[in-house]
Amino acid sequence: MTNDQLSVQPDEVGATQIMYDISRGHLVAGPLPEALRSYAGAPVESGLSLQLAVLDRWIAAGETIGGYKIGWTSRGARDRGGPGFRPFGYILASRMLASGSTVHRAEVPNCVIEPEICVTVGRRLGAENVSVDEARDAVASVSPSFEVISARTPDGVAMPCRIGNGLNNWGLVYGPEHSPDVALDAITVELLRDGEPAGSSGTGPDVVDDPYLSLARVAMLLHRYGRALEPGQRVLTGSILPGAKTEGASRYEASFGPLGSVAVEFA
Repeated sequence: MTNDQLSVQPDEVGATQIMYDISRGHLVAGPLPEALRSYAGAPVESGLSLQLAVLDRWIAAGETIGGYKIGWTSRGARDRGGPGFRPFGYILASRMLASGSTVHRAEVPNCVIEPEICVTVGRRLGAENVSVDEARDAVASVSPSFEVISARTPDGVAMPCRIGNGLNNWGLVYGPEHSPDVALDAITVELLRDGEPAGSSGTGPDVVDDPYLSLARVAMLLHRYGRALEPGQRVLTGSILPGAKTEGASRYEASFGPLGSVAVEFA
């Protein structure tokens, strides 16, 4: 076998430790570590097994999985990893906050928030094939929410490592729960920053995927890794507005029409 025929396997063990440290707020300084460089050119899907290895480290340390985010559902991000591919990112239960909660900036490096619709799972959902109707029937409630994002991976890291970092999720802030009978395809979202308008958008298909289609996709993807969406877990279904940097702001609030509002304070 020639050198050209040799394939280099990503260092998942080494990358898992680094990503676990990053997710706890220990950012990488200096040159990109070799374990992360090993993912250059690796299939984008390899980031999912890396991410689940990081999640298992959290669980071993006593954390609980609270739910997931669904990535690449909106605007130009769609199909970035191939047609229909929508990676997930885990969300820790300890980082799921009720509306009006305070987030401390020091805990969330490079903090960005995105208004999203959150669904709460009412029954286990995970199979080789999941229809949109089955996904909708598995939902107990829908809520307005903010995804809290921490841009914490080092510059130059490959996409599988960004997926391995839970797609940069830090947590979520959720608002009041509503019946899943509420129509989700024509909601206008208005964002306020310290009481001043900071953007608005709608939930049409030109902006974000159907939340129940996204839920079906992530349930099938988790099934491939021997996992499923479990009752009580919350799932973020995609950004409706571009991410808003939180520097200099003390309060964000987003109104989601029939779903009500969600707010978060920063200190």
